[in-house]
Amino acid sequence: MAASKEKTFLEDIQSKDTEDKSLNNYKEKLLGKVGTPFPDDPRKVIVKEFYIQFEDGTKITMDPTDKKLIEKLKKEPIEIKEKALYKFGVGFYIQHDICHGLKLKIKVGKMGFSNTDDYSLGSYGPKEEIQTWFQKSWEEAPSGMLSRGGYSGSGTFYDLDKNKHLEWNFKLSIVKA
Repeated sequence: MAASKEKTFLEDIQSKDTEDKSLNNYKEKLLGKVGTPFPDDPRKVIVKEFYIQFEDGTKITMDPTDKKLIEKLKKEPIEIKEKALYKFGVGFYIQHDICHGLKLKIKVGKMGFSNTDDYSLGSYGPKEEIQTWFQKSWEEAPSGMLSRGGYSGSGTFYDLDKNKHLEWNFKLSIVKA
C-alpha cells in the first residue's frame, strides 16, 4: 500500500532504466497513464460497478457497495427474461500499485442447486479512470416453468494473493418472455 515505506512493484518498474527511451515508451504503453484516483483510500482495488449486459444493448449498472441498493434488491430482484442472452461485467479502480491476477467469482443458484463461474480478469496497473471487464461469451437465461422464479447470486472480487476486495449478494428473477 502507498502508506508503506517499502518501494512498490510499480515504483520499482518505473525507476529502472530511465535513460532508455524505447524502454520508457514500452513501459508507458504497458502501464498507460498511471494514477491514483482516491489517494487517501489505502485499498489497492475499489470495485464500483457490477453490470448485466444484454445482447439487445440494454445494460443494468449497479454499485455493489451501495448497502441501500443491495437491501432493495433483496425485495425487488433484477428481472431477466427467459432465454435472454446476457453477460456479467465489473467496473473497478486500481490504485497505488499493480494488482496481479484479478479474479471474479459469480455464483447463482435456486433451491439448493447452484452454478459457480470463476473468471480470470488479468493483471492491472493503477489508473485514474475506471477499468472494466465483461465475460467474453453470452450466457442464456434458463427457460421453462421450472426455471422461472427467484435466484440468489453472489459475487467475489479477489486476486492471486487471495485478497478479497469485495463480496456482495444479489437476487435475480427469471420471468416469462
